[in-house]
Amino acid sequence: MEAALNYFHGMEPFQTKVSSAWEALLTGLVFTSEGVASPTIKDADETVDRLFTFDRRLEEGRLKPFRYSWSQVANSGRKTVWNQTSRGNNNLAGSLFNNLDIRRGLVPNARSIVVNASPHLPAKEALTAILVRDHQFPSGSGWGDAHKVAEQLLGLTQPEYDSITDNSLSLGQPLLADPEWSMAALPDFLKPVATTTIQTPPKAASSLTQQAPTTLVIETRTERMIRRAVARFPFILLVGPPGTGKGTLVAWITEQVRQDPESFGFPAGFDPEPIWRTPDESWSTFDLIGGLAPDDTGALKWSAGTLPNAVAEDRWLVLDETNRADMDKIMGPLLTWLSLQSVEIGRNTAHAGESITLDWTDNEESSFEALTYSAGRSWRLFGTYNPADAQRVFRMGLALSRRFVVIPIPALDPASFDTLMSKKFPDLDQDLSDAVSALYSAHYADPHTQLGPAIFLRIAEYIVDDDPTTNDSDELVAEAYVMNLGKYIAAYDDAVLEALGERLNSNGAITEDGWSWITSHRSTLG
Repeated sequence: MEAALNYFHGMEPFQTKVSSAWEALLTGLVFTSEGVASPTIKDADETVDRLFTFDRRLEEGRLKPFRYSWSQVANSGRKTVWNQTSRGNNNLAGSLFNNLDIRRGLVPNARSIVVNASPHLPAKEALTAILVRDHQFPSGSGWGDAHKVAEQLLGLTQPEYDSITDNSLSLGQPLLADPEWSMAALPDFLKPVATTTIQTPPKAASSLTQQAPTTLVIETRTERMIRRAVARFPFILLVGPPGTGKGTLVAWITEQVRQDPESFGFPAGFDPEPIWRTPDESWSTFDLIGGLAPDDTGALKWSAGTLPNAVAEDRWLVLDETNRADMDKIMGPLLTWLSLQSVEIGRNTAHAGESITLDWTDNEESSFEALTYSAGRSWRLFGTYNPADAQRVFRMGLALSRRFVVIPIPALDPASFDTLMSKKFPDLDQDLSDAVSALYSAHYADPHTQLGPAIFLRIAEYIVDDDPTTNDSDELVAEAYVMNLGKYIAAYDDAVLEALGERLNSNGAITEDGWSWITSHRSTLG
């Protein structure tokens, strides 16, 4: 099984429409073989489970072999095969069935339609391994025995099964192994990525409008790093490309602390009540730390900046989009304090004034007494950082960044993005959902073009009410793409942009005409 999964993982992926057609064909063959004359959504779910679900205990335990990704198990048949083939969609998957409807049975040449649309055929041993993975074979059984079980499942003769597979490609493995394969024993690159779905409140507490809670899918290890970092370290920096939800994650974890502070080691009743600030290039040390400023009489007196005020009020401080300002320069006077030592940050009056100190205390609570701001054990400073912007704004040097624990917030893998799409837009037509997922996958394939899911979810927002049977769906996808990603493609160099265009065309996300129209706006958006 590991060899079979490794084959599909390394196989050149089919276009989304071809992958969907293969899954619809295999499902339709099972219906025909088992005499399911008028299948229901329940039949589709159960059959897709039998064919492609490897572990129901995992949220993403459903394999998509022909594009090698893992997707959610729940309602997988409805959200993939059923939605593609029961709505009269004149797509490749729908064309396999009479009247474009899976309930009407396969057309006589369904197998030929899929074979002709595929750039290559799947290895027979690899496909068989997936189809018969739960069959109990007696000792001594070989691949011939397994192929017969697969043929029986699909209701095909040996020549018919051979016509949709490549018998020349061998896995180089016997059918049976000792010990038997298991999901736990698979190498990580073949396993589903463990993810966590979280609900988070709006990022800015001072928002003028009431926003709905945000659904975010993150890797389970990322969630664990954030939770453990908050419990142990005072300075935390979330780093990742645009749209990965860094600020949203800060809002989420502060809400988690507010709801159950003791689980993080904070005292009962503790509320971080964070202060949010977004630095910009006009920021100076005065904005963050403070300095002398004229009072009502014109005398120069100490005026505290954002950070000392946050300490005095015992509120966490969040510096969103930290690298919009020159933090190396602004936070230079704080490097000693960031090493958990006391530092003088100013004087309370000009000339002979008394020292203003920023310090630490062993108390849980922060305080301001006798001209000393003391950060308590429960105080935290968060920052978010976009490395993609480092060439256009400010970098953070090692002297400063090493004082933070840095948590990577990567772009979701495409399978996890599919899961997020299904949660955010459960009723979006599958063709349109696949188009958005294909856009995401094309960008994810190259580190130079990786972006977070939030940007692509806005594309879905633009097309969510569209009827995919109309002639303008491709145009709407292109419009949504240029509106949300045009500024990025305008900044890509020619080689990166050309490779991206080829990926978008080959996986069916954007038509050639659509890509030509998109790139025609490059100079305008640049």
